[in-house]
Amino acid sequence: MAAPAWYRLDNVGKFYASQAGSGNQTVFRLAATMRDEVDAEALQRALDVAIARFPGFNVCLRSGLFWHYLEPAKTAPRAESEALPVCFGLHTGPKSVLFRVTYYERRINVEVSHMISDGRGSLEFLKTLLAAYARERYGAPVSEIAYPGTEAAKTEDSFSANYDRAAAGGATQPKVFRLPGWKRDDDFTYLELHYSAAEVHARAKAADATVTSWLIAAVIAAIRREMPAAERDRAIHMDVPVDLRSLFGSTTLRNFFGLAFVSYTPGDADESLAQIAARVQRQLTDGTEPEALKRRMMQMIKLEKNPLLRLAPLFLKDFVLDIAAWKTAREVTCTVSSLGRVAVDEAAAPYVEGISALTSPAGLNFIVSTFGDDLCIGISSRFVSLRVARNLVRLLADDGITGFANVSREAAEIDRDLKEAQLEDRLLAAGAAWQQQKTRAPQREQGRVGRNP
Repeated sequence: MAAPAWYRLDNVGKFYASQAGSGNQTVFRLAATMRDEVDAEALQRALDVAIARFPGFNVCLRSGLFWHYLEPAKTAPRAESEALPVCFGLHTGPKSVLFRVTYYERRINVEVSHMISDGRGSLEFLKTLLAAYARERYGAPVSEIAYPGTEAAKTEDSFSANYDRAAAGGATQPKVFRLPGWKRDDDFTYLELHYSAAEVHARAKAADATVTSWLIAAVIAAIRREMPAAERDRAIHMDVPVDLRSLFGSTTLRNFFGLAFVSYTPGDADESLAQIAARVQRQLTDGTEPEALKRRMMQMIKLEKNPLLRLAPLFLKDFVLDIAAWKTAREVTCTVSSLGRVAVDEAAAPYVEGISALTSPAGLNFIVSTFGDDLCIGISSRFVSLRVARNLVRLLADDGITGFANVSREAAEIDRDLKEAQLEDRLLAAGAAWQQQKTRAPQREQGRVGRNP
């Protein structure tokens, strides 16, 4: 069956399309670390197989009068040696293809624009690519089971297909703590922390929590260390994307997720990691109930379904959607996602050592993925300082969990960042001391006035 002449963007894709051409494009990066150095020719043959199965990834963004849409690329994709920064923007013009496949030493990387898919959909593409690569490279007897659903089902806008305006509902937003610090407009920092999945699972089980809840609690504790005393009445507010495909029986590879939220207000006393994890787990249990997910999903797409916005020209839609995305980003402290335990074709699994995930950040993002005994926490940050990441590593080390890290920077760049972060720390300390002195000054002045009426 021939690929469609064009595809609609899903609801979330329309939001991200408003970023097209800017430096704020959101891109997912999924990487597989292989047993051996990558064979470029075998990878290209595998890519040909994967894109034949999922042609909806090989697309370009085009602009109509009222909406953006996707059009199949004129050329077949090429697997290339990695030469660009991590999560580098994919859209630079109407001929830009919205995904790329690269390799470096033992790594196979798939980068996908959030305009066309989310982490779960992109993972399905990577799994197919790895299975095909294992067959091409090693002659592995991988299965030929096709991804379920027709091409129309794989590229369905499941948000619109399941929209029910009456079910939409918002939630009260707490006073949110926003991380302070200098940010970069580009050249973000990407960090992978690798740990034993068995060790992390054991710590979570001891705290009577799931791995996701326990790791979110660890991130909360890491952020808490950066909160000034005057702001501890604000909430560390996180959004946690949740896959909606099983809930609605969807096989789409486009964006289809809802949001659960976790809020934690530290107050005056520091609770233990186990106590925080218990709070997180209760919130995630409630937030992932079907009715709660449906209510938030409908609220997410309510703006795009607004009749006035639908009739507005494209440039006005992009402006409104961009403002909405900016406002949403300010309502959270950070984002924590989990791909869970990743399973690839049994015949391909012996050739894969690990799976990691990153995304271009709005501020600070975490993505957790597990393959075998390798648990990877992918951290993406716009901040010059990596204080939160450092706090997280120390918290886990204090609990007896150690591993190794990969960072997207050369030694000279790390030295530069450390110097900038140290300067920022000194300025923040000086500012805090000045503010404290300023707070005390009126009291001394009042004393003098009292003595000398």
